[in-house]
Amino acid sequence: MKKIAFLALMAAAAAPAGAQFGLQDMTLAGFRAAQQDVSQPGIPLPVSVGKEKPKMGYVGKDERLDYIMRSSLWVPEGELRTAAIDFKTGPYEKMKYAPEQVVTCSYVPMKEAYETGRPNGMSPKFKCRGADGKTFKVKYGETGDVMAEVASSWLLTAIGSYADRMYPVRLNCPDCPSDPFKNEGDRGAWRQGQMVAIEEKLGERIEDKPNSGISFKDFYRIEDKVGAEALAGMAQFLGNSDNKAENQAIACQKKDVVAGPDGKASCARPVVYLQDLGITFGGRGLYHNSRMNFDKWARERIWDDPRECIMHLNSVWTSSLSGTDPIGRDLHQIGEQARQMLVRRLSMLSRSQLVDLFTAARAPLRKPQHTAEEWADLFIRKVDQLRYPRGGKTPSGFACPYQVVPPNSARTDDQFGN
Repeated sequence: MKKIAFLALMAAAAAPAGAQFGLQDMTLAGFRAAQQDVSQPGIPLPVSVGKEKPKMGYVGKDERLDYIMRSSLWVPEGELRTAAIDFKTGPYEKMKYAPEQVVTCSYVPMKEAYETGRPNGMSPKFKCRGADGKTFKVKYGETGDVMAEVASSWLLTAIGSYADRMYPVRLNCPDCPSDPFKNEGDRGAWRQGQMVAIEEKLGERIEDKPNSGISFKDFYRIEDKVGAEALAGMAQFLGNSDNKAENQAIACQKKDVVAGPDGKASCARPVVYLQDLGITFGGRGLYHNSRMNFDKWARERIWDDPRECIMHLNSVWTSSLSGTDPIGRDLHQIGEQARQMLVRRLSMLSRSQLVDLFTAARAPLRKPQHTAEEWADLFIRKVDQLRYPRGGKTPSGFACPYQVVPPNSARTDDQFGN
C-alpha cells in the first residue's frame, strides 16, 4: 500500500504544468486506505497543533472606533520591494504554494467548516485540510472571480496595500464532491487537477459583530486621510463595485496580536484593507460590475469630473463607496496627494511584471480572450489616465482642487451619474 500511494502521489506531482486538468489514478478508496498509513508522505492527515495565540474576538464599539482611527492602510514607500518582485514565482517573500503547483488535500464538510453550515457570499468555495492538519479556503470555478482576486491581491501587495494572500494552484482532492458549494452528495467526484485559488487571510478581523467590516462611509474616521483617499481611489481604479462594509476589513496580522496581563488579546497595529476583490477588472454588468473582462474594463472611464478629481465607479445596491460621507465629502473625490501617491506606486510596476502578473492570474483564459501583453498595455493606459486627468499629456501644472479633500466639499450644482 505504501508503494501504491507513493507512486500515485509522484504521478500527481509530475503532471504537465501546461495541462488544464490532469486526472489522477488514485481512487477514493485508495486514498482512504493510504490515510491509514501514517508514514506515507504527502497524504493529508490531521496532526496535533501547538498552543494557539490569543484570539481578538469581538470588541466593543469604542474599541473598534479606536482601531479604525489608528489603522495602517499602506506599507511605507521606503519599505517596498516592488521592482524586485518576480510574478512568475509570486509577490510574497515566502510563497507557501508556487503558481500552478499541484496541492493535495482532504475535504472538510460544510457543517464542520462553517458555523452556519454554509460559507458567506455567492462565489463557489469550500475548505480543505492539508498534510499539516490545517484547513484552508479554496475558491474555484471557471468564472472571473478567482482570476480577479489573484490579479487584484497580487497587484495591491506589490504596491504596498494590504491584501489577503491568493495562490493560483491546481487541486487534487480525492474525497471532494464535484461541486461542493452546490452539493456534497457525490464525494470523490472532484475533477482532479482543477485550477483554483487558495486564500489565506491576512489576519484576524476586528469586529463588533459578525461581518461588520468597514464601510467606505467610515473611512473619514481614519487618521491617515491621504491613505484612506488613495485606497478608495484604488477601489475605483479596479472597478470594485461590490464594496459593502463586510468586503473591507479592519484586521490584525498574526504578528501584531498581543496578550495583556489579563490575557485579553489586543492589536498593536491594526490595518484596513480591501478584502473581497472578486469583482474587479471589469465594467458595468446587470447587478455588479463584471469581473476580469478586458473589453468592459477598457470602456470604463477613470474620471467622472477630471477637473475636480472626482473618480468614476458604477454604484450598485451593495456599494458603500457612493454619495457623500457623514462629513459632507464626495466619496468619489480624491485629493492631489492621494492621486500622486497612486500614480507613483502603480508606476513602479514594469510592463514585463504586469505581463507576468496577468499570466499568473490566468487572465488570458477569460472571455473575451486577450493576451497578457494586451492586459498589461491596458493597465498602463489606465495609469496614464490617472496621471493625466484631462487626457493626452496634461501639463505638469495640473493639480486636484484639494491636497486632501476637506469636510463639506461635495459639489451641489450638479451630480455626476453612474
